[in-house]
Amino acid sequence: MSEISILESELRAHLAPHLVLSDEHSKQFYGRDWIRDFVPAPSLVVLPETVEQVQSIVTMCGRHGASLVPSGGRTGLSGGATATRGEVVLSLERMRSVLEVNPIDRTIRCQAGVPLERIQSEASQRELYFPVDFSSRGSAQVGGAISTNAGGIRVIRYGNMRDWVLGLKVVTGRAEILELNGSLFKNNTGYDLRSLFIGAEGTLGIIVEATLKLTTPPRDATRVMCGLSGNDAILPLLTFCRGKLRDLSAFEFIDSTAFTEVIARRNLRNPLASMYSAYVLVECETNSANAMERVAETFSEAHEKGLIADAVVSESQAQSQELMNIRDLVSETLSQHYTLHKNDISVPVPAIPAFIQELSDSIEQAYGGFKVVIFGHIGDGNLHVNVLKPVHMSDHDFWKSCQESDRTIFSTVRKYKGSVSAEHGVGLLKRDFLHYSRTAEEIEIMRGIKRVLDPLGIMNPGKVIPELPRM
Repeated sequence: MSEISILESELRAHLAPHLVLSDEHSKQFYGRDWIRDFVPAPSLVVLPETVEQVQSIVTMCGRHGASLVPSGGRTGLSGGATATRGEVVLSLERMRSVLEVNPIDRTIRCQAGVPLERIQSEASQRELYFPVDFSSRGSAQVGGAISTNAGGIRVIRYGNMRDWVLGLKVVTGRAEILELNGSLFKNNTGYDLRSLFIGAEGTLGIIVEATLKLTTPPRDATRVMCGLSGNDAILPLLTFCRGKLRDLSAFEFIDSTAFTEVIARRNLRNPLASMYSAYVLVECETNSANAMERVAETFSEAHEKGLIADAVVSESQAQSQELMNIRDLVSETLSQHYTLHKNDISVPVPAIPAFIQELSDSIEQAYGGFKVVIFGHIGDGNLHVNVLKPVHMSDHDFWKSCQESDRTIFSTVRKYKGSVSAEHGVGLLKRDFLHYSRTAEEIEIMRGIKRVLDPLGIMNPGKVIPELPRM
């Protein structure tokens, strides 16, 4: 009897039989995230319902030398939740209880499997607000969002997921349950172990519960779609908006190809009078009586100064949503109609115009002959570069070509002191390119931290940290 068969029998004895899956459909379904660059090959899928069950699963896997891949909503784009080596996939989807919403200190405590949209809804029902937001909000789970330190469209105002995590409960690779920081806003007692698990992509342990901060909701939000004559207008417009709009909450870039794809594929109305070289979607919270007037005046002045070629300011909630849909649906639309190779990169904001220009040259060199779509969060320096597979090309040849060509793109990122992964995480996709953004000393420190918290090396192995050559 094989070791994995013995483990499966033990897991079935410890958990309810329906919580251990070994059929091929389940393994394929739970064994991967959104990208298709890697072939899933897990041995088992387990669906624990309690923290204690998670702890027992980690203990049993450690005893049998089986590795674990934590799985949330599987909306990741770096292969971080993909099991390629016969690992046991541990899905948190049955751990989705909201445990407490505290209006006094404005916090919410929940299990890791709760979808992000549920957190937003629970906050809204109590006239509170959880600001981290991105298009996969209905599927993405809290544990995964924390494990990848997710960002989204409002980072320019509210920051990343890290900024909203107050406390965590985790099960480490040693099968220890750690309660980190609880619900304390101030705790100056040594190393912040909580922060180690934020952005660790499940390589140190499994996040099972989280306490998140909530805040006051904005009164309303106005959105403006701007048509630009070229990319060199982006930074002057951002600087201008930051100076004029006190409550700027999003500044999103959409290139002409992305804009055209969404309008055509979704049968949406072009809100502008013509087509332009580049587009920026601006969101501004309207928290004062004359805020709407100020927004209109700001973009009228921007047009007079030649910062924008055209703009439309939303005048209703419905129109505001129409404008957001153009940006919100880019990733989903491309994924539905193309096989994609995704790059998620960032540079310091002041470098964006020069970087975009040089990036265009790098793209031509790296992905010559491929159609490339760029969009992203200009307000925090984050761009998404999507390479579209030609119809005639096999998936294998396409991904191999792109991964070999990525070095050209990442060399440009390194030149501008940027990151090869801004918000999607490292996973498998960026693991071997980590040295473009991290020094050898930093990577070795990461290995040391993993050895302490996961001495058996069973937590999401092969992800994030480059593997050492075998002797």
